[in-house]
Amino acid sequence: MATLKPPSATHRSASGSSTPTGPPKAPVKADPSATIADQVVFQGTHPVTIGANTIIHPRARFYAYEGPITIGEGCIISEKTVIGATPSSPSSPSTSTNTHTRLSYFVTIGPQSTIKPGVHIHSSTTVEALVTINQHADIGSHTKICSGCEIPERGRVSEWTVVWGSGIGQRRRRTREAKMPGSAVLVAAQVAQATAPEPAPAGKVIEDARLMVLQKEREILGRMLVPSGPKKK
Repeated sequence: MATLKPPSATHRSASGSSTPTGPPKAPVKADPSATIADQVVFQGTHPVTIGANTIIHPRARFYAYEGPITIGEGCIISEKTVIGATPSSPSSPSTSTNTHTRLSYFVTIGPQSTIKPGVHIHSSTTVEALVTINQHADIGSHTKICSGCEIPERGRVSEWTVVWGSGIGQRRRRTREAKMPGSAVLVAAQVAQATAPEPAPAGKVIEDARLMVLQKEREILGRMLVPSGPKKK
């Protein structure tokens, strides 16, 4: 039977004199159904939790230095997205030493967007490319943040709101009258291989169609990131 030999004195001396280099790697707890590209960066001292069926694209970066990061189920984190902040990043003083950054379920983050520590993005929200959401902002559910917008520190965006333009323009969707599904909704249902919805408030019809298309996109992205073999974790 083979046995392991103790390291030589030279090896022990070399190992003892070496010092750790590079930033600390954050502990990651990912659901087995999550798809995480090889080039994703996890740094920090707090845990990062990834929910079921979430897809994280290459070169996304998670910095869990100021507190834990939680990504809910069915989210899409696009390429070069930054969630959290590095220790050298300028940030406003925080009253809490444990700042929790949270993305609820079915949240989509576009490429090269930045989500600062303490942000809470509620369910079924879409954040387009090149968006900056500053510390402790709260983004309501079913909201869309258009490309290039910036949400100020501790800013609050109500649910069912569209933010666009150079400033913070907001437009609330109206959902008062019921409508039959339009052609775009029927096409979305066919793409997702789902039954077309019954007459419903206009806002709900649009949102259901969008979520169906996102689900199909999530399945395709998962196959693209992992063309063969088991999913990356």
